[in-house]
Order: sequence, then structure tokens, then C-alpha cells
Amino acid sequence: MNNRKILKYHSIAGLIAGVFLVLMGISGSILVFQYDIEDYQWKEYKEVENYSGLNIDLAIRKIQEEYPGWDIRLKHFKEQEALIFNLRKPTERLFVFVHPSTGKIIKEVNELTTFTRWLLKFHYSFQAGSAGRILVFIIGVIFFFSLITGIYLYRKSVLKTLACSTRLNLKTRRTFYSSLHRIVGTWALLFNLVLVVTGVFLAWSVAAAGLKSPVIPQTPEISTSVENLLNRIESQYPDFTPTYIRLPLNSEGNLTVYGLFDDDAFFYSEFYNSVQANHTSGEIEAVVRVQEADLQTKLSSTLIPLHFGQYGGIWTKLLYCLVGLSGPFLSITGYLVWRQGKPAKKLKQKKKFHYL
Repeated sequence: MNNRKILKYHSIAGLIAGVFLVLMGISGSILVFQYDIEDYQWKEYKEVENYSGLNIDLAIRKIQEEYPGWDIRLKHFKEQEALIFNLRKPTERLFVFVHPSTGKIIKEVNELTTFTRWLLKFHYSFQAGSAGRILVFIIGVIFFFSLITGIYLYRKSVLKTLACSTRLNLKTRRTFYSSLHRIVGTWALLFNLVLVVTGVFLAWSVAAAGLKSPVIPQTPEISTSVENLLNRIESQYPDFTPTYIRLPLNSEGNLTVYGLFDDDAFFYSEFYNSVQANHTSGEIEAVVRVQEADLQTKLSSTLIPLHFGQYGGIWTKLLYCLVGLSGPFLSITGYLVWRQGKPAKKLKQKKKFHYL
């Protein structure tokens, strides 16, 4: 297949996905800083007075009394800060801030109305339900095709561009946009491949989950001490750091403590390691380690950290932000290259008819 046909397919793919990539790229670049934004927004709720120790058991009892019939998750339990519970029903989401010592409810926030969570849902579904999730998956596949065809088209200039020996061509608008498109696309290529591959797999899993019937939570009363369980975990597994606690959805389920082991790879998700305990007796029944899982599970555990840049500090986030914006930039410059080429094509056709 010659370059002209490849360029045609590359252009069509870019034009189809263009508008959506602008929206997804901008929202994704903001979401890189999701937790930083939330820490700032929730600062007044997280700061507490009259702290006299962490009493997780009291807080869980209070939440279960006030919010029966919810899927309950404890996502933040640091010393001298409010406990943050994430409560879920099929069509509802809440964040509840609880005083760590007294169990008093400080603030209830509708998760679906917060800026970052609204934006996250927009990023993976355009706020359009199951149809939006499927559309995001399709756009991801098209963008992947656009990247592959772009690699083929610019294969001979990749090394030159990376060596900074390729300059902007200022001869015409079209050559300027084309050279700018090529340079930015080459420099952002590796990270864009990471973003699109992880994004496609995440979109597929989100779309598939959206087609399933939601599970109605029937969380039983937790009669064991979660604090004692955490102490037992610290004693038996000192290399494990708990980060997230999920109460069982029904009486048959386990109390699950998610977290990270010290020797985990930096790109593994915290939700693939867990210590599971009986919610009545508190006895540890299973320990799941991502390092001991099969290859598919290990790869799955890397998707979210690699897609949102959750494995690094501020410089990693800034890099991800810039790369995320390269998608919209490539869509716009690609459109301009295509648009600038149209008049030339029409002029060529006119000359052809003139000579006839």
C-alpha cells in the first residue's frame, strides 16, 4: 500500500476522531491532577479539631447506622485528618467526611456533582451513559489506528526529528502546519501510544461493566474490629501498606483491605493487592498479591496508573498533562493541513478542465 492511501486513511481517522480527541485530551490533562484538585477542594472538611486518636470502628458504626443499604468504602484514613467514606448505590454516589475520633459526620458531598468526578465520567462516557462508553472505546480504536498510520508515514523522519535536525517548514501555511504536526506527533509518540493502548482497554472494561446489571448492596453489620484487623495486618505483613477498605456487599462477602507491598513495581495499582478477612470474626482468610498473579492480571493492574500518570510526582503529572494536550493539538493541526490542501486540489481540477 502506497503512502498516498495511508495518508488518506490517516486523515480520515484523524478527522473522525478529531473533535472527540480535543474533549478527551483536555479533560484527561486536567484529570492528571484530580487528587491534587480534590485535596484543595476538601481541605476545609479534612482538617479536624479536638483530635484524640483514630477510631475507625466508631466511624464505620456511625456510617452503617446513618446510611443503611449502601456499598461502603473507606478511602482515606490518615492520622489527624477526617475519614473519607465513599458510599455507592447503582445510580448514586456520596463522599462522607467523618471526624476520626468522635465519629461525627462533618460533611456529605454528592460525588456526581463534584468537578473532578463529573469530568472523570465525561472523560470515559461523555456523560452519555452506555452509548457514550461505547463511543469512547470506538474513538480510542480510531486514534490508535491514526497513530499507527502516522508512524508508517513519518517512519523515515522519526530519528531526525528526535535528534532535533528537523525544522519547521515556513514556506506555506500547509507546510508549516504539516511540519508542526509531524514534530509534535513524533515527540509525543511514545506517551500517546501508552495513553491510547491503556485507554482502549480501560474503555472496553468500562463499556462492558456498563452493560451489566448493577449489584444491589446488602452490606451486613460489621461486628469485628477493623482497627484490630489493621494492627494484625501490620504485624503479619509489615511490608504491606493499607490504602483502601471495602466492606462486604452481602453476608457472604469478605472485609477487604487493599494496598501496596513495598516491593511492588511502581506502575501497579493499589487495587490488585488485598487482605481479605471474615467480617464477623476478623480472621484473615486470603492474601492476594499482584506479583503472584497471571500475566493478564498484572497487565490489567498497570492500566489506571499508566493512563493517568499516578506513579510519579509533579513532573510526571506535568509531562502527562502536556502529552494529553498533544492529542487535541494534533487533531487541530491535522485538520488545518487537510483544510489547507483543499483549495489546492480544487485549483488543480479547474486547470485540468481548462486544458480540456
